[in-house]
Amino acid sequence: MGLFVAGVNPRRPVFPSASQHLADAAARRALLGAVSGHRSLSEGLLVAADGRLELYAVADEGCDAYDIAAGLFGAVAEGEVAGALYFAEGIDAASHLFAALCGLDEFARGPREGASLPGECDGLAAAGELSQPGGRGALGAPGLPDALAACWARALSEARKAATLGDALTRLAAAVSGLSSALSAADASASTAALAETAVELARRVFGHLERRCVLAAGVERFQVLCDGDCEEAARVLGAPVADPQLLSALLVDADIVLAESAVEGASLDRRLMKGVVRLRRGRPMLLVDASADGSLIDHRVASLDGVFLYAVADLAAITRDAPWARLGTDDARERLFADAVRAFALQMG
Repeated sequence: MGLFVAGVNPRRPVFPSASQHLADAAARRALLGAVSGHRSLSEGLLVAADGRLELYAVADEGCDAYDIAAGLFGAVAEGEVAGALYFAEGIDAASHLFAALCGLDEFARGPREGASLPGECDGLAAAGELSQPGGRGALGAPGLPDALAACWARALSEARKAATLGDALTRLAAAVSGLSSALSAADASASTAALAETAVELARRVFGHLERRCVLAAGVERFQVLCDGDCEEAARVLGAPVADPQLLSALLVDADIVLAESAVEGASLDRRLMKGVVRLRRGRPMLLVDASADGSLIDHRVASLDGVFLYAVADLAAITRDAPWARLGTDDARERLFADAVRAFALQMG
């Protein structure tokens, strides 16, 4: 017995009619019924997503699985199907699915649009344009294409109900689950990196350069100076002495960039405090980043003070979504995960 995948090419004229027909649950059940009743097929599931129609099945050795798939799809399409199919067997069938999940196959890849941050010049003119972040919503992790992920889950459910899910497809489903988890973790990490890159770019726009800027991070019950000198030394000084929260006002006067990650006991970055800080800074700009989930650590009213640029995580996400670095590192990570999934499944197949 051998695993195979047969799909209808979405660029062929027969695809719309087949897709429309199989959008109906009863039609999908009928096709799985045909798989179950076929003497040369022992397992099968149907992925019917937007832009994708694929049959994953297990066929007896020696049979013409391509012709069988062409017959099954031909019963639900208007026009010639045989020349409109793509086909793969064994590890190549699993590899095709893994590539689709990673967004690496030709049908998963779409045009990638990247837009620069608003304003192309450096300095405070560009920073002024950035000081009013757009409310386009949070950055969605690249993750699995929603339609494909949902249709794969539906395909598994329908195959179980039709009793066409056997050992081979169960192993494939387990591999998909593992790959999906790994992709989610990689996407979360990549999204964090992209948001950090946005924050760095914002700092460049506000200050023109990052040399000798003081960065203040607010954490649980403490404040810590992260960088006081060249930006490249930030990693080295992460262990800088912890500052007393009572010295918050003085620290803020010296800080150019403030990262608020969690509440500090007995201290609040409210408008009254920041108004005094701004006066003592004598026109020097400040970049404030509220890194909390709900954006509640820094009083949003401080954004109205002269020279203060306040961004919450949602603001960074809205900017990052269209930034050139929005997919920072994601493609390399997905290609590695794809290769690992193929190797692991090949070992399972023997």
